[in-house]
Amino acid sequence: MNQIEQYSQLIRKYLADQASKEERAQLQELMDDPVFLQVWEKVWRENSYPVQPAAYPDPHRMLENILADPRIATSASTPQRTTDGHFNFRRNWWQVAAVFLALCGAVLWGYYNFYTEETQPKEQLSKVSIVPGSDKAMIILEDGKQIDLSLLRADTVLDQGEYLITKDNKGQISYRLKDSRSQASSVVYNTIITPRGGEYTLRMADGSLVQLNAGSKIKYPVKFDAKLRSVQLEGEAYFEVAKMDVKGKRVPFIVQSGGQTLEVLGTHFNIKSFGDHIVTTLVEGKVKLSFADAALKEQVLAPNDQVVFDKSRRNVKKEQVDPFYSLAWKNGNFAFDNASIQTVMDEVARWYDVEISYGDKLQGQHFSGTISRYENIDKLLKTIAFAGGVHFERKGRRIYVLN
Repeated sequence: MNQIEQYSQLIRKYLADQASKEERAQLQELMDDPVFLQVWEKVWRENSYPVQPAAYPDPHRMLENILADPRIATSASTPQRTTDGHFNFRRNWWQVAAVFLALCGAVLWGYYNFYTEETQPKEQLSKVSIVPGSDKAMIILEDGKQIDLSLLRADTVLDQGEYLITKDNKGQISYRLKDSRSQASSVVYNTIITPRGGEYTLRMADGSLVQLNAGSKIKYPVKFDAKLRSVQLEGEAYFEVAKMDVKGKRVPFIVQSGGQTLEVLGTHFNIKSFGDHIVTTLVEGKVKLSFADAALKEQVLAPNDQVVFDKSRRNVKKEQVDPFYSLAWKNGNFAFDNASIQTVMDEVARWYDVEISYGDKLQGQHFSGTISRYENIDKLLKTIAFAGGVHFERKGRRIYVLN
């Protein structure tokens, strides 16, 4: 069980008044971790929103209001900055969080007793607010510490051993050695995860830019060594790889995703790795693909080449494509060319953080077109329905696709 699952389980037990004395003590020990709010928001979301969300407190606003209350907002219960600008959580923060949890528990109790899905008319459920995705991500440090990047102010400095991590006013993070005269003694890895409904742009130490789509994860070294630059990707990301030379020799850049390895010297490309399929689209430059399955031949890609690797069927397909469709997401759009309705709705589900159910009588409907990723969900569904030969019903955060 990972850290997020542990947090979630403890919060659920606490809200249900089922936590043991030891579990309550454990929860209190964890309360100085900023990722707590991220987990609380996830628990809140999983239990769906009430009919009229505006009538209920937003989790972030609830915490802000509690921290602003003069009865409890003391120097011992609020985040403090040290004289060197570093972020420091006081141990008594759990007292504030305990009040926060109690209030949230009361809200959920009322929701479960008076606003369950079974008692709500369909037309009310369809009014549940569903918004497009936005910039949000979590960073996991070398020591396992998890931090919601959206909660960090632009001037926040995080201490990570030999490195300091700074978030700039564009929301991006950067790294520097504490002592610029020294060299790092070991390789330090960080991981950035974008949830469903999130995206994030990362500028790595070598200057390479990585734009992560919703539901994705990248693990990378804080500083690359002089022989090889290697990252691990799950999900979808667009890369603009910077050239890096050491003593006159080009340092290769490697992206590992599933059973596929991509090697590049300096180029622009998109990798989409969900489920059994890995789709690699080259925009500029040249890359080489190799596979964990020794029976599959290496593939060298030129601009506008696309390789689809089907892991379950042990099959590789290469063809020339228009990269517009693969890159539309990073430019703020959905774009499809005769895509199956399931493919279309998979993209919608990850970006709007909704669940999709399909009717029994769907008959291979396809969709072509371009739509803004920031469109109102109902307008988006009407556009897809008109062009795709389907219709939709929405209940809360679940969308039913019908013939």
